[in-house]
Amino acid sequence: MMERDENTSAAGRIMYGSTIQPNSLERSAVLPPGDPVIQNGMDNAETSIEKSLRKLPMAPLRRTFCLLLAFDVIITVVLWLLFTEVKSKNSDGSEFKVQVLQYDFRTSLFDLLWLSLFRFTILLLAYGLYRSKVPWFVAGTTTCTCIYMICKIVLFTYDLGKDSSLVILDYLELITPIILSWVEVWLMDLKVIPEEKRLVETMLASERRYNRGEFDERAPLLSRFLQPPRTEQSFYSPQPSETGDSDNSDDGRSFHSARASRTHSTTQSITSSTSQGAHYKSVIASAQKIAIDLMESDGWVKESGKDDVEGIVYSKQTKTYGKVFKLVAQVDVDALTYYNDIVECAADMPKWNPTVLEVRRLEEVDDSTEVSYNIAAEGAGGMVSSRDFVCVRHWEQLDGWYITSSMGATHPSMPEQPKYVRGEQGPGVMRLKDVDTNKHQLEWMVNTNLKGWLPQYLIDQALSGVMMSYLKHLRAHAATLVPSSDTPPQ
Repeated sequence: MMERDENTSAAGRIMYGSTIQPNSLERSAVLPPGDPVIQNGMDNAETSIEKSLRKLPMAPLRRTFCLLLAFDVIITVVLWLLFTEVKSKNSDGSEFKVQVLQYDFRTSLFDLLWLSLFRFTILLLAYGLYRSKVPWFVAGTTTCTCIYMICKIVLFTYDLGKDSSLVILDYLELITPIILSWVEVWLMDLKVIPEEKRLVETMLASERRYNRGEFDERAPLLSRFLQPPRTEQSFYSPQPSETGDSDNSDDGRSFHSARASRTHSTTQSITSSTSQGAHYKSVIASAQKIAIDLMESDGWVKESGKDDVEGIVYSKQTKTYGKVFKLVAQVDVDALTYYNDIVECAADMPKWNPTVLEVRRLEEVDDSTEVSYNIAAEGAGGMVSSRDFVCVRHWEQLDGWYITSSMGATHPSMPEQPKYVRGEQGPGVMRLKDVDTNKHQLEWMVNTNLKGWLPQYLIDQALSGVMMSYLKHLRAHAATLVPSSDTPPQ
């Protein structure tokens, strides 16, 4: 029950700017896991959530839409007053009487006020009073507005040859209703409705997890991994050993620990509690398997680069994670040397890689797992602003590869920062294997949601460019690395 209340409160902070008290929402009946009527119960839960949200204050985006409707009426009235005032030859108000009492479709613009009031009334009733979640009302008013304005523009008698200010006002008064009606469509159809549907889906996903008996109170709240497509996969694995040793496991894995020499940020790390540490381990174990399976799957398409030796970036469209990217290249340094550098000197990466501004350890889970905070530099020539990420990071040797894997997470010591857009990281992995004495094969898969309202081509350009830039700086950095004297873990 605590998890459900936390999700409700977090949903309220995102949608309404304040916490929704759990007892202010109607809760659906809790069904036991595996109950044959669970689907009917979830339908009831969705209905209950919808009804509960209607009783809450209007969400900021929907309030913005209603304010836009009021602005539509106000600006139309102001423009019409300016038009009649400029057109009047004297101050007796005769033009106002002509516009209103002697209305003519070809010469008067008074009908535009009624058109604006028509949009205001219909849309305010539909989206303000009844909180409708369908776009047909705004689509209908925009269609009517466009048809009416096309007829008006074609048949209207313009004040050509007269005062130039009148001509400008003619054009401005006629084009404003079309622009405002389309802005209303954009705001409602692409902003308000999707955001509110996402909220309902998130709360419903939490309800499903609760009904299935998944009571993990430390799961990331309102992340995309709680949504229905992600909740079907289990993120739970057998409880790890409490010894904390780096012994070989039964499946042939070995863990290379360099904790003593790691040069992370001087920020004091937080020792993980047993239960939270187990959660982070289970999440990263599942994420690593997903990432490796995805990396080894078929269907990758070339994005940029020459070949697998010089470096090439591939991309693949997935149903669950969207578009993901993979870099394949060979680097002139042995795999163990670079692997040690990744593990031991992660905080030094900004010194040689300008695409990264900061790497900081937030919490040490065990000798081969940690929670880290990273800040990425601007991309696509500054068109994509800096993003920051919180993720669980894990490293080990598996099947002849040196592997580092990562997965987005939340951490109490690093909430979202006002200076950066908080990106979301799905299952990602980098693996290294020697192909020669002083050369290794690098394979790196990036699975990142940059968030924000960015065109897809900018995202593709940014991620592909970052990976090729990383390879360029890595090669320069590899030339400065001293070959590791450590013996690879067996």
